[in-house]
Order: sequence, then structure tokens, then C-alpha cells
Amino acid sequence: DLARVLEDVGVAAIFVHGRTRAQGFSGTVNLAGIRSVVQAVKTIPVIGNGDVTTPEAALHMFAETGCAGVSIGRGAFYDPWIFRRTEHLLRTGELLPEATFAERIRVLRRHFERYVEFYGEEHGARLFRKVAPWYAKRFGPAKIFKQRIVAITSRADFDATLAEYLAWRAPFCDERGESLPKYSPAPMVASFMREPGDAD
Repeated sequence: DLARVLEDVGVAAIFVHGRTRAQGFSGTVNLAGIRSVVQAVKTIPVIGNGDVTTPEAALHMFAETGCAGVSIGRGAFYDPWIFRRTEHLLRTGELLPEATFAERIRVLRRHFERYVEFYGEEHGARLFRKVAPWYAKRFGPAKIFKQRIVAITSRADFDATLAEYLAWRAPFCDERGESLPKYSPAPMVASFMREPGDAD
């Protein structure tokens, strides 16, 4: 009913998050709820949102809801390449692999430098403490990185933390620097694509 009213008063588009406020980032995204909003309006686009952390999740949300687009939030922190990978999957049907570890580190370094350039060294380093652990979610073994990165206050701290982490990580890696299979992070799966009973 609200979607119809919004359309009637001239709203140009509706974004629907498939979780309640009480759920926060837990529980299953309600695709049926998004689909009901899509079906309620006549002409305006409905954009689905919630747990789109992989290209496959975006494709699934499109297929299950009929939405005109998807909104990606946290998925971009875990995988800044998600937009290119999702566009490629939607256009070609081919799923590109996740970025290599070396590429993740290259972008992490660049991201840190941008923070320092914009905010200054100390403030930028402090703010980056919140950003860096998102990258680590797809690093494989990263305990020491997560422990150290949240205390950095300078470029030197960042460089030292990264150097220490890369040395610590080496035994978990193959000759290319990628995590050995038993240490690789598990594939990310959206809540709405998990089997019943799978962990959050």
C-alpha cells in the first residue's frame, strides 16, 4: 500500500531493504517482501537491497524478485571488484574469479594512501582502522593483521603491520602467495541463498 501511495505522489523509484531494522545484518533477507513491492507498483523501478555480497546474489535477487536493480553495500567492502564482476555476470553469464591476494593488497595500500592524502596522516590512519578489517575478510588467515591494524596511527605503522602480516602469512600460502586450499576463506553466500540450517 505504501509503495502505491509513493508512486501516486510522484516518487521516482523505491529502494527496498529485505531485512527489518531489528534484524540488522543478521537473519535472512526477505525476497518475497521485495517481490511484493515490485508487483505493487505500475511503472517506477524498485531496487532490491540486502545481503548482495556476491555477483551470484545479485543475479538471484533479480530472478526471484523481478526488481529493476540491486543496491550493493557491505559487499563492496568485502570485494571492491563486485561491481565489475556483477556486470560481467549479468552481461555474459560468466562468473569472474575474485581478486588475487596481491591485487587486494595493492588496492588496500592505495585505499590507505587516499585516506592519508585526504585526512592527513594520523587522522587518516585512525579512520582506516575501520576499513582495513573488511578487506581481511577475504584474506584467508589474517589474525595478526586484524589485531595490529586496529592500532595504527601513521603510515609507518601501516607499513610495519603489513610487512609483519605478509611474513606471518607466508606459511599458509602457495608459491603465488595465494592461500593454500585448506586456509582459503569459504565462499560468501547470501542469506537468501543458504540451505535451511546453515550458519549466518
